[in-house]
Amino acid sequence: MLFHIFGFGDGGIESSLIQWLRIFDRERFVVTLSVMHPSPALHERYRALVPSDVEIEILADKSWLNFFQARRYARRLSGLGRIGRDVFNTLAVRPYVKRRVAELAQRHALIVDFDMSLRRLAGRFGVAWLGVNHFSLDTRYGKRERKIRRLGAQFAHYDALAVLNHDMAAQALEMFGDRLKRLFVLPNAIDIERVRAAGRAQETPPCDAPYIVSVGRLDELQKDHRTLLRAYASLVNVTQAEEHLVIVGDGAFRGELETLAKELGIADRVHFVGYRNNPHALVARARLQVLSSRTEGLPMVLLEGLALGKPVVASDCPTGPREILGDGRFGMLFPVGAVDALADALRRVLGDEALRARMQAGALERAKDYGIAASNNRFARCVAELLDSTGHAVRR
Repeated sequence: MLFHIFGFGDGGIESSLIQWLRIFDRERFVVTLSVMHPSPALHERYRALVPSDVEIEILADKSWLNFFQARRYARRLSGLGRIGRDVFNTLAVRPYVKRRVAELAQRHALIVDFDMSLRRLAGRFGVAWLGVNHFSLDTRYGKRERKIRRLGAQFAHYDALAVLNHDMAAQALEMFGDRLKRLFVLPNAIDIERVRAAGRAQETPPCDAPYIVSVGRLDELQKDHRTLLRAYASLVNVTQAEEHLVIVGDGAFRGELETLAKELGIADRVHFVGYRNNPHALVARARLQVLSSRTEGLPMVLLEGLALGKPVVASDCPTGPREILGDGRFGMLFPVGAVDALADALRRVLGDEALRARMQAGALERAKDYGIAASNNRFARCVAELLDSTGHAVRR
């Protein structure tokens, strides 16, 4: 199989891809990873995380093909530069990449377009194609009829579309209907034992008090840390809770969020610790984990929190948290953006040791549904059905 991703940054798609590359059953699958453009994050962080038996192919493997993308990664691409990039991509990068993908297709039975960045090539070269969607389709494309029609035409070229949960599947059917040849639900996978081993790593504590932890990019368009900070301030003001708040992650909104913490009078109790290669060590020592997002796909941080046995409080956002938490059986849900409801959920969990113990047991049990064995079996069934139905032979 050839897995493809456009590039590596700091998002959840990259983390879920690394997990898949690690957990594949090597007796069933031989995997190559293709990347459109090399990025600083690939060289500095992710290359070392890719298993040694996974070959990495850079599609734009000439330095001149990466001129504009390198400037974008360095945040030095101007408005005029973006126009130049688009023209250059059309005239030079896309034709070159098309030839590279055609060559790679000759030695693979299946191309898994993990972020659907190759959708203009999908269905070509005599190989099966599986596209993977990681987002709430309704949130991203709802009411954008022209965009939906264009994507529907592109998605129709894939032999199958995989989505991360059943809510996404329902959205895909409503938007694209019979334009999709096949639709699979293929959740993110986790290596439970590896997550737990990472959780046992020794790290300097972020504070001298027990704490609540949140892990996520500091992007207020999606992650909504403002609601979290306001709910935490309410918790502190009403209950005098001893727990501090630790926020793991970085992004463009960090300064704004730090200012809000000061305005709320909680700056000395909120710890912005930045991006961590191993957030599991901080999560493992937290009293509970909280996710305050406005939208998600199938958030890896919740799956990893369950693997660590953490009580979880999450927004009931589209999509992911409700399905992961079994409609609230394995964690506590609150309405998106509801400050008072989040504060109340935090108060209930922190103030009830028996409840935390039940949530911990439920988390550990639920994590198994996303572990190596279950994930490999799901993926193997998906691949077998896809190759059988398309008539593409497995190349040996």
